[in-house]
Amino acid sequence: MRKSFGLQWHITDLCDQRCKHCYIYSNAGQTVRPELDLPDLRSILRNYLNMCEALKVAPYIFVTGGDPLLYHDIWGFLELLSERQIPFSILGNPFHLTEDVGRRLKELGCQKYQMSLDGLRQTHDTIRKPGSFEATLEKIGILKSSGLKAVIMTTVSKDNIRE
Repeated sequence: MRKSFGLQWHITDLCDQRCKHCYIYSNAGQTVRPELDLPDLRSILRNYLNMCEALKVAPYIFVTGGDPLLYHDIWGFLELLSERQIPFSILGNPFHLTEDVGRRLKELGCQKYQMSLDGLRQTHDTIRKPGSFEATLEKIGILKSSGLKAVIMTTVSKDNIRE
């Protein structure tokens, strides 16, 4: 097995949560960074693959954002990764994850889908968005039935450290 080089690729700032710790919305809830179009992403991907080849490492991409499922051409981007057989994971939130989305992600080669639980229900929903605790638990089942690994992460802060 070759060594791999993981790239955490932030493809959009769009997100319908407003997590207290998020760097994207730290400027009074505003972001001014425009999204890149698919040709721009293709060019960046080409550079990344050239670097991986030069370093003799296998590529692995963690697609993130905001919520990457809100990127305006998410399926075009993921098809690009699939065509090049680049393994990838999604780091997102539960709100746009459906059974159809899970199946399509699996078909395109997604290996894992990462969501967050930042404490018990009340703490988590205060940090992220009301209803997101239950939505996250619900979507674990969708991921499993789609054949994707569900990954849960936590951002530890003064608001949840006791939990």
